[in-house]
Amino acid sequence: MQVARCKQSKRLHPDPEPLATCKLNLCHATVIVRAYALIPTRETMHNDNELTDEECGHLARILMASRRVKLRQHFFSWVHGPLQSLIPHEILLCGLADNSGYLLHERFTACRYFKDDHFNRVIHPGGGLLSQLSQEWQICGEPRLIAAHPGEPGGWNARLADLELKNVAFHGMGWVNGQVKGYASFSRVRVPFDGRLALYLDILLPHLLATLARVLAHEARTHTQSKRPSGLITAREIEVLTWVRDGKTNDEIADILGLSMLTVKNHLRHAMKKLVVRTRGQAVAKSIALGFLRAQAIRNSAE
Repeated sequence: MQVARCKQSKRLHPDPEPLATCKLNLCHATVIVRAYALIPTRETMHNDNELTDEECGHLARILMASRRVKLRQHFFSWVHGPLQSLIPHEILLCGLADNSGYLLHERFTACRYFKDDHFNRVIHPGGGLLSQLSQEWQICGEPRLIAAHPGEPGGWNARLADLELKNVAFHGMGWVNGQVKGYASFSRVRVPFDGRLALYLDILLPHLLATLARVLAHEARTHTQSKRPSGLITAREIEVLTWVRDGKTNDEIADILGLSMLTVKNHLRHAMKKLVVRTRGQAVAKSIALGFLRAQAIRNSAE
């Protein structure tokens, strides 16, 4: 098998650096992409068993750029910048499980049609799309590629259109105990849904999740270092967020607490404003990071 070679050109490192550092970085990236060029893949991937020179160059630029990602806005720019060269997309949903097994979902989208309601429905722990994809991934252990063409079996076209996703390229990463440790789900993908896309997912997922973990760890350190204002969230707001964490809808929370749905919505709105977040899921995640809530009750779909 012929190994794809990557040319060590200046194009792989757009930022000017000292020559010695540049050569070192490029050699490191070249070693990585050459190793990936030797990865054997399944026979169903139409002989996708090596990377081309062009793909090696894209991968090197993606890996080099990931090293500079520390903040959430950096991650967004990386996902919708260099990473687009291999997986052009508009919506990325990804997540990592914490020590207790709570799966923290994140979204990085450039699609104005994908609203908060769509996101909340997708990540719902009961019948949400991500829960189903995680279960299917655990069974087969391979990327789930759903092009959702009209007339495709399973009703995917209508379901993904209703969620404003159009299509889904999902891949997960397991942990030693068999649980889902992390995942990435790309939607509105603009390349063929074939073995090549599956190969890109195989290669990029560990780096993507490691980069996301660095961002979340930085945010957690920032929250820990800042003092938590007393009385930031009221007891009732914490109670409502607890049920949100457990996957309950506003209607269900209202029934459980004996409140009107409008009151529940007001509590959520006030909590999100105090926490400076935009969605229910972000409010839960930030409340857990600040210590208002415990990461319990909801576990990833493997349990």
